[in-house]
Amino acid sequence: MRHSHSLALLVVLCLTLAVGCAPPVAALPAGNSAPAPAPAQAVMYRGGPERTGVYHTQGVAKLSGVKWQFQAEGPIWSSPVVAGGVVYFGSDDKYLYAVDGQTGQQKWRFKAEDAVRSSAAIAGGVVYFGSYDGYLYAVDAQTGQQKWKLKIMNANRDRGTYDDFSSSPAVVDGVVYIGSASRQCLRAVDAQTGQEKWNFAPDTVDLVAGPPAISGDTVYFGGLFNSFHALDIRTGREKWSFKAESTLNYAPAVGDDGTVYFSSKDTNLYALNGQTGELKWKTNLAGMSWVTSSPVVVNGMVYAGTSDGYSLFAVDAKTGQKVWKFNAKGWVWSSPAFADGTLYVGSGSGSIYAVDAQTGQEVWSFKTKRPVYSSPVVADGVVYAGSTDGSLYALH
Repeated sequence: MRHSHSLALLVVLCLTLAVGCAPPVAALPAGNSAPAPAPAQAVMYRGGPERTGVYHTQGVAKLSGVKWQFQAEGPIWSSPVVAGGVVYFGSDDKYLYAVDGQTGQQKWRFKAEDAVRSSAAIAGGVVYFGSYDGYLYAVDAQTGQQKWKLKIMNANRDRGTYDDFSSSPAVVDGVVYIGSASRQCLRAVDAQTGQEKWNFAPDTVDLVAGPPAISGDTVYFGGLFNSFHALDIRTGREKWSFKAESTLNYAPAVGDDGTVYFSSKDTNLYALNGQTGELKWKTNLAGMSWVTSSPVVVNGMVYAGTSDGYSLFAVDAKTGQKVWKFNAKGWVWSSPAFADGTLYVGSGSGSIYAVDAQTGQEVWSFKTKRPVYSSPVVADGVVYAGSTDGSLYALH
């Protein structure tokens, strides 16, 4: 009897040790399946603060067609962002739109005082974006109601000047970082209140129009008058600067090893040591034309478009050597997006292309009615991109 009691205790002890401290598993109600996975998020321009252009989601291996098409009242230059199953994008019609990612139905729209070409950033249930009216806006992501706005530049309705407002905000740890062209500085703004925390103006006169990139404790950005800067994220103090030979108004990208890559209208793609600003390499991609897109950095490669009329390039991230060139049949002002082994990019020809990232071979293409300057975004097997024909396309 005593022996049986000891054996029972031993069995209970073994079961207890096997289970350990694992939390209990809740049983699903009868007839119910496991909950669906959360929708993919692409909550700021180029996918995140490092601006790599990489989206960790299912791509579109074979184009079935248009899932839906949303018609705005003006051209779309802004690149969409996706958060919580909603697609946010701006238009020259002065509106920022929130559209259901599954149906293409408008949820709300918010009217600024001028064109919205800045791509939005979503954080803490708030949408942050800039407008040609000179303001940085904070709008409730659910309702479209304004929370605050901050004047950060002089409004200028001439799209051809250096005062244009195309900087797209980055939001990290409750702070919004954005370039201010006419006021020649980069600003750090409290995301809750809209109060400025600090601003940095280069020693030499420069216009900060491009979107900043953020990695660790450093903010990186370029100016329209050739200078590239690295700032301490907490204080705004300059760590180092680098001088290129022409305009730098595209978002840089920061690789996993801390290397910073950026494009320039001096025909070159640059790679710098992110800690010191030392030049690792520069590669002439565009002949006598411009390198005109923010780079994608993924899997030891860098991808960027040019304005020579026809090109998307793949470059070895370590050496700067060209690997392949794709004919996009028009200038590539759209920045490519990478998902699931494929690059997606718009062209001045009006086409949206899917290109195999390893070989540079076309996978599929889709033709819009006007040039595509908007940078595509990929989420859950759908490619979202705007066109200057005024439509946002959801391709699947």
